[in-house]
Amino acid sequence: MIPTAVAAVGTIYYVYAERQHQFESGLGEATRALAFVVEREIASREGIVRTLSLSPTLDREDLQPFYEYARGIAPTEQTVVVLTDLDGQQIVNTRRPFGSPSLPHIALTPAQLQQARAGTVVSDVYYASIGRHYSFAVVVPVVRGGQVKYLLAYAGYASRLQKVFEDQKLPASWIAAVLDRKGVVVARNREAEKYVGQAVGDRLRGQIGEARAGLLESTALDGTRILASFSTAPAYGWTFVIGVPTSQIRSPAAAASGFALLSAALLFLALWAASRLGRGLVEPVLQVEEAAERIARAETVEVRETGLVETDKVLQVLSTTSHAVQRASADMKARVEEALAEADKAHQVALQSQRLEALGQLTGGVAHDFNNLLMVVSNYAYLLRARDPRLADNAEIAGIQRAVAAGAKLTRQLLAFARRQPVRPEPVRLQERLPELVSLLKASLGAKVTVTCEVAEDTFPVRVDPAEFELALINLAVNARDAMPDGGKLRVSAGNRDDGTVQVTVADTGKGIPPEVLPRVFEPFFTTKPVGHGTGLGLSQVFGFAQQAGGAARIESSTGAGTTIVLVLPALRHDQAAERGGNGEASDGAVAVARGTVLLVEDNKELAAVTALVLREAGYVIVQAESGDAARALLEQRAAIDVVLSDVRMPGEMDGIALAQWLRRNRADLPVILMTGYTEELEQARQLGLEVLPKPSPPKALLDALGRELAITRSAGRPGAA
Repeated sequence: MIPTAVAAVGTIYYVYAERQHQFESGLGEATRALAFVVEREIASREGIVRTLSLSPTLDREDLQPFYEYARGIAPTEQTVVVLTDLDGQQIVNTRRPFGSPSLPHIALTPAQLQQARAGTVVSDVYYASIGRHYSFAVVVPVVRGGQVKYLLAYAGYASRLQKVFEDQKLPASWIAAVLDRKGVVVARNREAEKYVGQAVGDRLRGQIGEARAGLLESTALDGTRILASFSTAPAYGWTFVIGVPTSQIRSPAAAASGFALLSAALLFLALWAASRLGRGLVEPVLQVEEAAERIARAETVEVRETGLVETDKVLQVLSTTSHAVQRASADMKARVEEALAEADKAHQVALQSQRLEALGQLTGGVAHDFNNLLMVVSNYAYLLRARDPRLADNAEIAGIQRAVAAGAKLTRQLLAFARRQPVRPEPVRLQERLPELVSLLKASLGAKVTVTCEVAEDTFPVRVDPAEFELALINLAVNARDAMPDGGKLRVSAGNRDDGTVQVTVADTGKGIPPEVLPRVFEPFFTTKPVGHGTGLGLSQVFGFAQQAGGAARIESSTGAGTTIVLVLPALRHDQAAERGGNGEASDGAVAVARGTVLLVEDNKELAAVTALVLREAGYVIVQAESGDAARALLEQRAAIDVVLSDVRMPGEMDGIALAQWLRRNRADLPVILMTGYTEELEQARQLGLEVLPKPSPPKALLDALGRELAITRSAGRPGAA
């Protein structure tokens, strides 16, 4: 019986040792699984901030639209979106008002800043001076054109990671914690408010620095001796630690000694007891092993009572972990799909914006060249009538001039889309102008269409070109009429927006626009109407008008549900409107006839030739130059010039505006008149106080401008005038 008892003691020692091994193995699996959950939580934040970094609002110089967008991503005090320059200086912080001065640097070391320029970086836990909580941030680079433009961070309170412990049903006596790369506590299942921000012991930190995972005896921050299992997430370098008090773990030697004493008292029952107990211990161990294998295969574990408290605890933890991994995996999948959908949506918006910009560049260039051709035709028609009085009422020449006017209207719509249409903005009170326009539209829309107009009394004035505004509303009304062949309702409304702009809405109850067509409706020449029923320039003019006014246009529509067009226009405060309204244009009056020598600077040879003919017919002496550089060379050599008439956009180093500025410095006595078809050049010239004519300019307007400048110069007695 003694050898039997010794064998029994050895068996129990082996079984307990094996059980402890399985316990430690299961504890390690649970630690790795929870580290994976933490990694998934950080990865979800990385997905959010990477999607945010693709926002087109980061392409602009004005970052306020990005600030408003980011505020929607981080609406609570527990989260914040921070945009910094490449040195970590904060530019935008959603916890502070936009444009706040003296924002702090982001909590990254120089090495981490360098790493963030190349990829994702997760900061160590830090005490946020603004939020006054321990926090951490996920930082990604904002890349545009292959270059890192900003660093973008999504930060939040470290306390949000406490949810990891709430979802796991760990035994109350166990200690679990999330550590950053320095071994500082980020989250803890027990007394988190006391220990978050403190570093764990040197021995545990040393082990974490040497290996990705491991098991060791250590001392917790509260002094409890524990068996600590740790696992470091490979992607971000954070560590999850589970500590089991050593007082709850029985050693194999103690278990064997106790059984030896029991064997001495119950010697004759030893074999039976060993046999029964052996079977009772092996089965739970096998269940723990099976549970660990199921977690390794990413399967769920269902708890079956074994009768051993320790094993049941481990099985309970493994079951909870397996379900947490399943939930985290499903949640991560959903978040990734959502992030990909948002990224794809942002990508499509960016592509559409780039497409419209490219079309604007193309149509603007075409319209500019077409304007030159129209001016050639208009000038030749003028010459025909001027040279032969019998042609004053000639129907053919009148037809040519009507065609020129129609062509000018077409180019105006093209330039409006390209945002190069010369405009004459002035303050407009929508409370007065909008009802008048709607009343005029009612007659052309027909009796089947019911039209209503609503303008809020406190609507701010807007500064727009009234003619372009009228044309935009006419285009929208005509489109609405065509969409309601059997009649319907058209509602025009206006009011202030929360962001200080003014919104004009035109909504109809028509047949709507199919989703596959909707992205292209603002493109010039795109139309779904039959041939001969539309040019495809109506909505492109609306788009260009809104953009050129400093606002935006957007469309909402679906098949069978009508269409809504929203124009967002910059508002003028009432004091600004009064100030701008007082600066009226000088009225047209009779211009004294003046003659002299004109330096004509124009690179388009056909336009230069016909313009020279018009001026010679009017009695001027013409000297021509094909570029600003050539004109400057002539002016440096010859003083007998009375006025300079120059195009703005020309080849060479000196364009028309640069030539005018050179004349101001070197020939202040010599007047200059500029001609252009581009809005930005027209506005730039006017801001400099230069006389500027929009293309195509009728011959009479050109001659009146020349006569006016010469009359002013001669009345002032300037020596440069002949």
